[in-house]
Amino acid sequence: MKKPCLILLGGLGWDVRRRAVSLALTAAAFGHPVVVALSGEPLVAWLDGRFDDGAPLEAQAARVGSLAALLEEGRRDLGVEVVACDTELRLAGFDPQVAGAALDAVRSLPEQWRDAAEGHVLSF
Repeated sequence: MKKPCLILLGGLGWDVRRRAVSLALTAAAFGHPVVVALSGEPLVAWLDGRFDDGAPLEAQAARVGSLAALLEEGRRDLGVEVVACDTELRLAGFDPQVAGAALDAVRSLPEQWRDAAEGHVLSF
């Protein structure tokens, strides 16, 4: 089994989300188990259905599709997991039990770290 990859995505803006999603899909396509842990603005955008907001006009010309659709495809076809911890959910104003339906799991930060300890951890 290839090394796991934990991507901590909490940075602001569409381009940060694009880079994290691109890396997640690339790692998963090469057989790495990938977890994308959302926090802050990306978490709120994901839960509110605004994950694609802020895409520049050049994104269409560069043939960059919907980030939400790409990540959903990665979840479906490549086993990418999208998670958040209950503290991040509460800080963003969401009930973890309700918001958990839009995620693959509500997973504590220590659990995320333990699962990725032998692999790669990237922060955006």
